[in-house]
Amino acid sequence: MYDLVIKNGIFLDAGNTMNVDGIAIQNGRIVSYNPDIPAQKILDAQGNYVVPGFIDFHTHVFEGSAYGVNPDLLFSYGITTVVDQGTVGYINYPSFIHQCQNKMMKVKSFINVYPLGQPGDGITEFLNTDILHKDKLIKLILENKDTIKGIKLKFSKGLIEQDEENFLCKILEICDYTGLPLCIHTTNPPCDTGIIVSKLRKGDIYCHLYQGHGNTILDENNIVKNEFWKARKRGVIMDAANGCVNFSYKIAIPALQQQFAPDIISTDLTARSFNNFQNNMARNLVFVMSKYLNLGLNFSTIIKSVTSIPAQVLKLSGEIGTLQEGALADICICKIVNTQHDFYDANNVKRSGDKYIRTLATIAEGNIMFLNDELI
Repeated sequence: MYDLVIKNGIFLDAGNTMNVDGIAIQNGRIVSYNPDIPAQKILDAQGNYVVPGFIDFHTHVFEGSAYGVNPDLLFSYGITTVVDQGTVGYINYPSFIHQCQNKMMKVKSFINVYPLGQPGDGITEFLNTDILHKDKLIKLILENKDTIKGIKLKFSKGLIEQDEENFLCKILEICDYTGLPLCIHTTNPPCDTGIIVSKLRKGDIYCHLYQGHGNTILDENNIVKNEFWKARKRGVIMDAANGCVNFSYKIAIPALQQQFAPDIISTDLTARSFNNFQNNMARNLVFVMSKYLNLGLNFSTIIKSVTSIPAQVLKLSGEIGTLQEGALADICICKIVNTQHDFYDANNVKRSGDKYIRTLATIAEGNIMFLNDELI
Protein backbone atom coordinates (compact mmCIF):
# COMPACT_ATOMS: atom_id res chain seq x y z
CA MET A 1 0.00 0.00 0.00
CA TYR A 2 1.24 3.47 -0.90
CA ASP A 3 1.47 6.09 1.84
CA LEU A 4 0.18 8.83 -0.47
CA VAL A 5 -0.92 9.18 -4.09
CA ILE A 6 -1.38 12.48 -5.94
CA LYS A 7 -3.78 12.29 -8.88
CA ASN A 8 -5.50 14.49 -11.46
CA GLY A 9 -2.73 17.04 -11.82
CA ILE A 10 -0.56 18.54 -14.54
CA PHE A 11 2.77 16.97 -13.60
CA LEU A 12 5.88 19.01 -14.47
CA ASP A 13 9.48 17.92 -13.94
CA ALA A 14 12.39 20.15 -15.00
CA GLY A 15 9.71 22.30 -16.60
CA ASN A 16 8.51 19.49 -18.87
CA THR A 17 5.11 17.79 -18.77
CA MET A 18 5.23 14.20 -17.51
CA ASN A 19 3.09 11.53 -19.14
CA VAL A 20 1.87 9.96 -15.89
CA ASP A 21 -1.51 9.39 -14.26
CA GLY A 22 -0.27 9.98 -10.74
CA ILE A 23 2.65 10.22 -8.32
CA ALA A 24 3.02 7.59 -5.60
CA ILE A 25 4.90 8.03 -2.33
CA GLN A 26 6.23 5.38 0.01
CA ASN A 27 8.62 5.80 2.94
CA GLY A 28 9.25 9.42 2.07
CA ARG A 29 10.28 8.80 -1.54
CA ILE A 30 8.64 8.80 -4.95
CA VAL A 31 8.01 5.29 -6.25
CA SER A 32 6.56 3.78 -9.41
CA TYR A 33 2.82 4.43 -9.64
CA ASN A 34 0.40 1.57 -10.24
CA PRO A 35 -3.30 2.51 -10.16
CA ASP A 36 -4.17 -0.98 -8.91
CA ILE A 37 -2.22 -0.51 -5.67
CA PRO A 38 -4.25 1.17 -2.88
CA ALA A 39 -3.04 4.19 -0.90
CA GLN A 40 -3.56 5.29 2.67
CA LYS A 41 -4.22 8.82 1.39
CA ILE A 42 -5.18 10.16 -2.04
CA LEU A 43 -4.68 13.85 -2.77
CA ASP A 44 -6.74 15.15 -5.68
CA ALA A 45 -4.78 17.93 -7.42
CA GLN A 46 -7.96 18.97 -9.27
CA GLY A 47 -6.23 19.83 -12.53
CA ASN A 48 -3.60 22.07 -10.93
CA TYR A 49 0.17 21.92 -11.43
CA VAL A 50 2.13 19.27 -9.53
CA VAL A 51 5.81 20.20 -9.43
CA PRO A 52 8.88 19.43 -7.32
CA GLY A 53 9.11 21.21 -3.98
CA PHE A 54 10.65 24.64 -4.37
CA ILE A 55 14.24 25.39 -3.37
CA ASP A 56 14.83 28.95 -2.17
CA PHE A 57 18.51 29.19 -3.02
CA HIS A 58 19.22 32.50 -1.26
CA THR A 59 17.80 33.02 2.22
CA HIS A 60 18.94 34.10 5.67
CA VAL A 61 17.54 31.67 8.23
CA PHE A 62 20.04 31.72 11.10
CA GLU A 63 18.00 33.05 13.99
CA GLY A 64 21.20 34.03 15.80
CA SER A 65 21.41 36.87 13.26
CA ALA A 66 19.22 39.95 13.00
CA TYR A 67 18.36 38.75 9.48
CA GLY A 68 17.16 35.27 10.45
CA VAL A 69 13.76 33.88 9.42
CA ASN A 70 12.40 30.65 10.90
CA PRO A 71 12.61 28.32 7.85
CA ASP A 72 9.66 26.22 9.03
CA LEU A 73 7.40 29.17 8.23
CA LEU A 74 8.15 28.72 4.52
CA PHE A 75 6.35 25.43 3.84
CA SER A 76 3.15 27.29 2.95
CA TYR A 77 4.94 28.79 -0.08
CA GLY A 78 5.79 25.44 -1.66
CA ILE A 79 9.33 25.45 -0.29
CA THR A 80 10.90 22.19 0.88
CA THR A 81 14.59 23.19 0.91
CA VAL A 82 16.31 26.48 1.72
CA VAL A 83 19.91 27.58 1.35
CA ASP A 84 21.27 29.99 3.93
CA GLN A 85 23.55 32.28 1.94
CA GLY A 86 26.30 33.41 4.24
CA THR A 87 24.46 34.37 7.40
CA VAL A 88 27.06 32.37 9.32
CA GLY A 89 30.83 32.06 9.33
CA TYR A 90 33.12 29.51 10.95
CA ILE A 91 32.68 31.02 14.45
CA ASN A 92 28.89 30.67 14.72
CA TYR A 93 28.44 27.67 12.42
CA PRO A 94 28.03 25.18 15.32
CA SER A 95 25.08 27.25 16.63
CA PHE A 96 23.57 27.27 13.16
CA ILE A 97 23.83 23.47 12.86
CA HIS A 98 22.20 23.06 16.28
CA GLN A 99 19.34 25.29 15.16
CA CYS A 100 18.87 23.32 11.93
CA GLN A 101 18.61 20.04 13.83
CA ASN A 102 15.45 21.37 15.49
CA LYS A 103 13.76 22.36 12.21
CA MET A 104 11.61 20.35 9.82
CA MET A 105 12.77 22.28 6.74
CA LYS A 106 15.83 20.96 4.90
CA VAL A 107 18.53 23.61 5.27
CA LYS A 108 21.80 23.78 3.33
CA SER A 109 24.31 26.59 3.54
CA PHE A 110 27.02 28.63 1.88
CA ILE A 111 29.48 29.65 4.57
CA ASN A 112 30.59 33.28 4.73
CA VAL A 113 34.30 34.05 4.51
CA TYR A 114 33.70 36.65 7.23
CA PRO A 115 34.10 34.71 10.52
CA LEU A 116 30.78 35.97 11.97
CA GLY A 117 28.81 35.82 8.74
CA GLN A 118 26.22 38.59 8.47
CA PRO A 119 25.16 39.62 11.99
CA GLY A 120 22.98 42.52 10.78
CA ASP A 121 21.88 45.48 12.93
CA GLY A 122 24.50 47.74 11.38
CA ILE A 123 27.47 45.45 11.97
CA THR A 124 29.60 45.71 8.82
CA GLU A 125 31.64 42.75 7.59
CA PHE A 126 35.01 44.38 6.87
CA LEU A 127 37.39 41.84 5.35
CA ASN A 128 41.15 41.41 5.15
CA THR A 129 43.52 38.46 5.08
CA ASP A 130 44.27 38.85 8.83
CA ILE A 131 40.73 37.85 9.82
CA LEU A 132 40.13 35.38 7.00
CA HIS A 133 41.51 32.40 9.01
CA LYS A 134 41.76 30.24 5.92
CA ASP A 135 42.80 27.05 7.77
CA LYS A 136 39.85 27.19 10.19
CA LEU A 137 37.42 27.86 7.35
CA ILE A 138 38.75 24.95 5.27
CA LYS A 139 38.69 22.57 8.27
CA LEU A 140 35.06 23.40 9.01
CA ILE A 141 34.06 22.97 5.36
CA LEU A 142 35.72 19.57 5.04
CA GLU A 143 34.02 18.38 8.25
CA ASN A 144 30.55 19.54 7.12
CA LYS A 145 30.30 18.82 3.40
CA ASP A 146 26.78 17.41 3.80
CA THR A 147 25.48 20.81 4.82
CA ILE A 148 28.02 23.33 3.50
CA LYS A 149 27.46 23.52 -0.26
CA GLY A 150 29.47 26.62 -1.11
CA ILE A 151 31.32 29.74 0.01
CA LYS A 152 29.83 33.24 0.19
CA LEU A 153 31.72 36.49 -0.41
CA LYS A 154 30.14 39.91 -0.01
CA PHE A 155 31.99 41.88 -2.69
CA SER A 156 30.94 45.51 -2.32
CA LYS A 157 32.77 48.84 -2.18
CA GLY A 158 34.45 49.58 1.12
CA LEU A 159 34.18 46.10 2.62
CA ILE A 160 37.59 44.69 1.65
CA GLU A 161 40.53 46.54 3.17
CA GLN A 162 43.09 45.70 0.47
CA ASP A 163 43.34 44.89 -3.25
CA GLU A 164 39.82 43.56 -3.93
CA GLU A 165 40.68 41.59 -7.05
CA ASN A 166 43.58 39.86 -5.30
CA PHE A 167 41.34 39.07 -2.32
CA LEU A 168 38.76 37.53 -4.68
CA CYS A 169 41.47 35.32 -6.17
CA LYS A 170 42.43 34.12 -2.66
CA ILE A 171 38.82 33.12 -1.99
CA LEU A 172 38.65 31.28 -5.31
CA GLU A 173 41.76 29.34 -4.23
CA ILE A 174 39.86 28.17 -1.12
CA CYS A 175 36.97 27.14 -3.37
CA ASP A 176 39.38 25.16 -5.55
CA TYR A 177 40.89 23.42 -2.52
CA THR A 178 37.52 22.44 -1.02
CA GLY A 179 35.79 21.70 -4.33
CA LEU A 180 32.98 24.15 -3.57
CA PRO A 181 31.44 26.93 -5.68
CA LEU A 182 31.63 30.60 -4.79
CA CYS A 183 28.50 32.72 -4.46
CA ILE A 184 29.54 36.35 -4.89
CA HIS A 185 27.38 39.25 -3.69
CA THR A 186 27.76 41.97 -6.32
CA THR A 187 25.68 44.96 -5.17
CA ASN A 188 27.73 48.17 -5.64
CA PRO A 189 30.87 46.21 -6.59
CA PRO A 190 34.36 47.66 -6.13
CA CYS A 191 35.40 47.04 -9.75
CA ASP A 192 33.85 46.45 -13.15
CA THR A 193 31.34 43.60 -13.12
CA GLY A 194 32.86 42.27 -16.33
CA ILE A 195 36.15 41.70 -14.48
CA ILE A 196 34.35 39.99 -11.59
CA VAL A 197 32.31 37.57 -13.70
CA SER A 198 35.35 36.78 -15.86
CA LYS A 199 37.11 35.33 -12.79
CA LEU A 200 34.23 32.96 -11.95
CA ARG A 201 34.34 29.30 -12.93
CA LYS A 202 31.74 26.75 -13.94
CA GLY A 203 29.32 26.29 -11.04
CA ASP A 204 30.13 29.60 -9.32
CA ILE A 205 27.15 31.88 -8.65
CA TYR A 206 26.87 35.54 -9.60
CA CYS A 207 24.09 36.75 -7.32
CA HIS A 208 21.93 39.90 -7.32
CA LEU A 209 21.96 39.71 -11.11
CA TYR A 210 19.72 42.76 -11.62
CA GLN A 211 21.05 45.00 -8.85
CA GLY A 212 21.24 48.66 -9.85
CA HIS A 213 23.80 50.20 -7.49
CA GLY A 214 27.01 51.37 -9.10
CA ASN A 215 28.43 49.06 -11.74
CA THR A 216 25.90 46.59 -13.19
CA ILE A 217 25.65 43.84 -15.81
CA LEU A 218 24.75 46.46 -18.46
CA ASP A 219 27.16 48.70 -20.34
CA GLU A 220 26.64 52.42 -21.01
CA ASN A 221 24.26 51.53 -23.86
CA ASN A 222 22.07 49.29 -21.69
CA ILE A 223 23.48 46.18 -23.38
CA VAL A 224 24.37 43.09 -21.35
CA LYS A 225 28.15 43.01 -21.18
CA ASN A 226 29.83 40.40 -23.34
CA GLU A 227 31.65 38.94 -20.33
CA PHE A 228 28.30 37.77 -18.93
CA TRP A 229 27.37 35.89 -22.08
CA LYS A 230 30.80 34.22 -22.01
CA ALA A 231 30.40 33.37 -18.32
CA ARG A 232 26.99 31.82 -18.91
CA LYS A 233 28.40 29.76 -21.75
CA ARG A 234 31.11 28.29 -19.50
CA GLY A 235 28.62 27.46 -16.76
CA VAL A 236 28.55 30.38 -14.31
CA ILE A 237 25.13 30.46 -12.59
CA MET A 238 23.14 33.71 -12.58
CA ASP A 239 20.96 34.13 -9.48
CA ALA A 240 18.34 36.88 -9.27
CA ALA A 241 18.52 36.95 -5.42
CA ASN A 242 15.94 39.74 -5.23
CA GLY A 243 16.16 41.07 -1.67
CA CYS A 244 15.07 44.54 -0.63
CA VAL A 245 17.93 46.51 -2.20
CA ASN A 246 19.25 44.19 -4.92
CA PHE A 247 16.77 44.51 -7.79
CA SER A 248 16.19 47.31 -10.30
CA TYR A 249 13.73 47.37 -13.18
CA LYS A 250 16.19 49.62 -15.06
CA ILE A 251 18.53 46.64 -15.20
CA ALA A 252 16.11 43.71 -15.26
CA ILE A 253 13.85 44.82 -18.11
CA PRO A 254 16.60 45.54 -20.69
CA ALA A 255 18.39 42.31 -19.70
CA LEU A 256 15.22 40.22 -20.04
CA GLN A 257 14.47 41.87 -23.39
CA GLN A 258 17.91 40.66 -24.50
CA GLN A 259 17.01 37.13 -23.30
CA PHE A 260 19.40 37.30 -20.35
CA ALA A 261 17.15 35.62 -17.79
CA PRO A 262 18.25 34.32 -14.38
CA ASP A 263 19.21 30.67 -14.00
CA ILE A 264 17.91 30.76 -10.42
CA ILE A 265 15.14 32.85 -8.90
CA SER A 266 15.52 33.33 -5.15
CA THR A 267 14.39 35.78 -2.49
CA ASP A 268 17.38 36.84 -0.36
CA LEU A 269 14.73 36.57 2.35
CA THR A 270 15.31 38.24 5.72
CA ALA A 271 13.23 39.07 8.78
CA ARG A 272 12.83 42.55 7.30
CA SER A 273 11.22 41.36 4.08
CA PHE A 274 9.37 38.15 4.98
CA ASN A 275 5.63 38.71 4.57
CA ASN A 276 6.06 42.41 5.20
CA PHE A 277 3.09 43.80 3.33
CA GLN A 278 4.58 47.28 3.40
CA ASN A 279 7.48 45.79 1.44
CA ASN A 280 6.43 44.81 -2.08
CA MET A 281 9.84 43.57 -3.21
CA ALA A 282 10.50 40.09 -1.77
CA ARG A 283 7.80 38.94 0.64
CA ASN A 284 8.29 35.25 -0.12
CA LEU A 285 9.39 33.02 -2.98
CA VAL A 286 6.05 32.71 -4.83
CA PHE A 287 5.76 36.51 -4.69
CA VAL A 288 9.14 36.85 -6.44
CA MET A 289 8.29 34.04 -8.90
CA SER A 290 5.04 35.84 -9.73
CA LYS A 291 6.95 39.05 -10.42
CA TYR A 292 8.97 37.27 -13.08
CA LEU A 293 5.82 35.67 -14.49
CA ASN A 294 4.44 39.17 -15.03
CA LEU A 295 7.76 40.28 -16.53
CA GLY A 296 7.25 37.71 -19.29
CA LEU A 297 9.18 34.63 -18.14
CA ASN A 298 7.20 31.48 -18.89
CA PHE A 299 5.97 29.27 -16.07
CA SER A 300 8.11 26.26 -17.00
CA THR A 301 11.29 28.36 -16.94
CA ILE A 302 10.35 29.76 -13.55
CA ILE A 303 9.70 26.29 -12.14
CA LYS A 304 13.12 25.06 -13.34
CA SER A 305 14.75 28.08 -11.69
CA VAL A 306 13.44 27.03 -8.27
CA THR A 307 13.74 23.23 -8.62
CA SER A 308 16.06 21.37 -10.98
CA ILE A 309 18.68 24.10 -11.48
CA PRO A 310 19.33 24.89 -7.80
CA ALA A 311 19.31 21.14 -7.06
CA GLN A 312 22.03 20.72 -9.69
CA VAL A 313 24.12 23.55 -8.18
CA LEU A 314 23.79 21.90 -4.75
CA LYS A 315 24.89 18.58 -6.33
CA LEU A 316 21.61 17.03 -5.21
CA SER A 317 20.10 16.25 -8.61
CA GLY A 318 17.96 13.14 -8.39
CA GLU A 319 17.45 13.67 -4.66
CA ILE A 320 15.52 16.98 -4.59
CA GLY A 321 14.10 19.30 -7.25
CA THR A 322 12.58 16.43 -9.27
CA LEU A 323 9.53 14.15 -9.46
CA GLN A 324 11.52 11.19 -10.75
CA GLU A 325 11.30 7.80 -9.04
CA GLY A 326 13.73 7.42 -6.15
CA ALA A 327 13.80 11.11 -5.27
CA LEU A 328 12.70 12.47 -1.93
CA ALA A 329 8.95 13.10 -2.05
CA ASP A 330 9.23 16.90 -1.99
CA ILE A 331 6.25 18.15 -3.97
CA CYS A 332 4.28 21.36 -4.48
CA ILE A 333 0.77 21.69 -5.90
CA CYS A 334 0.14 25.17 -7.27
CA LYS A 335 -1.83 27.17 -9.80
CA ILE A 336 -1.76 30.50 -11.60
CA VAL A 337 -4.57 32.83 -10.56
CA ASN A 338 -5.73 36.13 -12.02
CA THR A 339 -5.32 38.71 -9.30
CA GLN A 340 -3.79 42.18 -9.18
CA HIS A 341 -0.48 42.68 -7.37
CA ASP A 342 2.06 45.49 -7.23
CA PHE A 343 5.73 44.60 -7.49
CA TYR A 344 8.29 47.25 -6.52
CA ASP A 345 12.03 47.49 -7.01
CA ALA A 346 14.71 48.93 -4.72
CA ASN A 347 14.13 52.40 -6.17
CA ASN A 348 10.41 52.29 -5.29
CA VAL A 349 9.46 51.87 -8.96
CA LYS A 350 6.16 50.02 -9.26
CA ARG A 351 4.96 47.57 -11.88
CA SER A 352 1.58 45.90 -11.56
CA GLY A 353 0.71 42.39 -12.65
CA ASP A 354 -2.46 40.33 -12.92
CA LYS A 355 -0.96 36.82 -12.65
CA TYR A 356 0.02 35.20 -9.39
CA ILE A 357 1.34 31.76 -8.44
CA ARG A 358 -0.66 30.34 -5.53
CA THR A 359 0.47 27.37 -3.45
CA LEU A 360 -2.21 24.77 -2.71
CA ALA A 361 -0.18 22.03 -1.00
CA THR A 362 3.37 21.28 0.09
CA ILE A 363 4.64 17.76 0.72
CA ALA A 364 8.09 17.31 2.26
CA GLU A 365 9.59 13.81 2.30
CA GLY A 366 6.10 12.39 1.96
CA ASN A 367 4.53 14.45 4.76
CA ILE A 368 1.83 17.01 4.01
CA MET A 369 3.23 20.21 5.53
CA PHE A 370 0.67 22.62 4.06
CA LEU A 371 -2.77 22.10 2.54
CA ASN A 372 -4.93 24.92 1.20
CA ASP A 373 -8.69 24.67 1.81
CA GLU A 374 -9.24 24.47 -1.96
CA LEU A 375 -7.94 20.89 -2.02
CA ILE A 376 -9.85 19.62 0.99
